[in-house]
Amino acid sequence: MSSFSLWAAAAVALTIGLASTAYLWSYRRHRTEVSTGIAGLAKMRWREFARLIVEALRERGFEAESVEESLARGTQAELRLVRAGKPWLLACKLGDADYKVAAATVAELADAVRFNGAAGGLLVTTGRFDTHSERVADGLDLYSGETLWELVEPLLPASTRHEVIAAAQKRSIQTIVAAWAAAIVLALIVGFVVPHLGSQPAADPAPAATEAVADSAAASAPASALEPAPAPASVPPASAAPTTPAATQSAPASTTPDAPPSGNAAADRAQVIRTIATLDGVERALWSTPSNLLIYRLTDASKDDVDRICQVLERYPELRSSRVQLQPPPGNAARVRFFQCRAY
Repeated sequence: MSSFSLWAAAAVALTIGLASTAYLWSYRRHRTEVSTGIAGLAKMRWREFARLIVEALRERGFEAESVEESLARGTQAELRLVRAGKPWLLACKLGDADYKVAAATVAELADAVRFNGAAGGLLVTTGRFDTHSERVADGLDLYSGETLWELVEPLLPASTRHEVIAAAQKRSIQTIVAAWAAAIVLALIVGFVVPHLGSQPAADPAPAATEAVADSAAASAPASALEPAPAPASVPPASAAPTTPAATQSAPASTTPDAPPSGNAAADRAQVIRTIATLDGVERALWSTPSNLLIYRLTDASKDDVDRICQVLERYPELRSSRVQLQPPPGNAARVRFFQCRAY
């Protein structure tokens, strides 16, 4: 079993399996109950569904006003309810999980509420509302999914609720089993891969082979070949002298604080900031505007400090007339100091 890591496989399987179980049973199972219950409501006839909603709303202070007369108008009619002596309108829309109530339908009910002088309206559906429904639901309460199930679940027969719960639990258990199967498959893959990741590569045999060939060649070579070669003639010192300036010239000038102007204003400003940041007593420097150099000091600036700043700026013709703003050190009550090294 040296090529398989049992500990890694067990850790992966338990982590993924337990996390999936906790999520699917604690959170997803309730959503499955809701979707299963709503699917059952969608199979009801519209009159039965409307009566169920009216009965559920009684628990929230609503009373039906001539329910049978309202139901006789058809599925598009709004039911009239009363709460606290004020009229309300109720619309019920049946449909499966793919059914979507358009924003125009919601807006129509909102218009009917205003036209009839109602205190508000309720729109209930076994489907779902589109993304723009809430924007036009002025004075309406929308019920779907979770909110609808919370409204009607207390009125359902106990046998119906048990069937919904049992169906949701069955689906959740099936999903959990599938999640554990996927966790085990992934754990097996990790168990075989981890040992290969931890193994060290074999030593390269090339050096040993090279040494063996060299020893063999040395043993078979004639004695004259083993004698040391004569030392080369000494090189005159003058021939080595040019190498030092060449090496010095090869270093790019941009790496030094005294880099010459590049012709690029942005690059020159960046070089000025880098150079001034190296001066004594400077915390940091930045360009607050293209023509204003802001310098934060750690110590009070003396005349020598100002001269050093100006020496840096005067190397750049486009920046030498910039305004310099010296910020006093932290905790120092001195005023901010402004100056220019060169006039325009």
